[in-house]
Amino acid sequence: MARRQRLPEALWAGLLWVIAWGVAWALLVMERILELREGPPRTALVLFGMLLVVGSAPWATRALARSGLRYLPLLVLGVIAVREGFRAALRRQYVASAPVKRVELAESLWHPVTTTDLALSYYVLGAPQLEAERLRIVALSDLHVSHALPGDYYARVRASIAAQDPDLILLSGDYVSRSENVELLARVFAPRWPARFGVFAVLGNHDFWANSAGIRDTLSAAGVTLLENRCWHLPRGVGRVALCGTEAPWGAELSAELDRSELNIVLSHTPDNVYHLATQGASLVFAGHTHGGQMRVPGLGSLVVPSRYGRIFDQGHFRVNGTDLFVSAGIGADAPALRVYCPPEMFVVDVRRE
Repeated sequence: MARRQRLPEALWAGLLWVIAWGVAWALLVMERILELREGPPRTALVLFGMLLVVGSAPWATRALARSGLRYLPLLVLGVIAVREGFRAALRRQYVASAPVKRVELAESLWHPVTTTDLALSYYVLGAPQLEAERLRIVALSDLHVSHALPGDYYARVRASIAAQDPDLILLSGDYVSRSENVELLARVFAPRWPARFGVFAVLGNHDFWANSAGIRDTLSAAGVTLLENRCWHLPRGVGRVALCGTEAPWGAELSAELDRSELNIVLSHTPDNVYHLATQGASLVFAGHTHGGQMRVPGLGSLVVPSRYGRIFDQGHFRVNGTDLFVSAGIGADAPALRVYCPPEMFVVDVRRE
């Protein structure tokens, strides 16, 4: 009889261990392990961690039942809750503005699959460094070109870009996930994308894991200027505007100190670089990498975001230590090629002379 009374308590204790270690492991995977090269070793590491979490629960329940450590899962969950609460407060502090206009194909609880429902988010900023009346930037990221998405979708993306009559097109990396899709990428950039002052790009983690040399060659052949640890200045008539790029942590970091008298526009695949770039003098940072979570829950938002800062910079416009950060939800989708309540997104940012 006594054993029957203790059994539910043991089950609850085991479940609590699984929840605490499972949440901690999930955060570690999201914030650190997803930065590792994609492949069997990373998959094995994730699965091993999951098995360890589940397998250790019965042992911990029995071995620590009579010690003060039996309360460790509650302590772990409490620390995580405080940490996530602090991050939520930081996000509220950093959020800068909502789009002045957003064009969406679908926005409904009854339409969860949004894989190719391209959305356009429009923003307006002021900059005293401009001499031109306006500089229109179209920024996009994470094309993940593959046969998993219909070919006419990328044609529609290109047509949407052209319709904005952009001065600049900025690309923040992850053009393909697999080397066999580099040839398909070349078709997406043919004909060349139209922008008055050019198309500029950096590479992302998947590009380095797939075929960085082939992707650089393909983009260069399409007239795209690659900003790998360097800056490019726009014509004098536009104003004091520098375009710079960093590919850290997978590639070269932007090492130069930026001229703070200029409008410094920096491309970075991951938004995690924003703190360092802000200290260097970046005015605007355009990033992607997060996919906006790719699968969002109405009312809760993103759940899995590959960033060491969790959900702080998952998607949108932020202002961090004086630097404007734009994080795109991306254009494509990968592993799986499916978006749920998370439309692909393109930014149209009008920088106006102050």
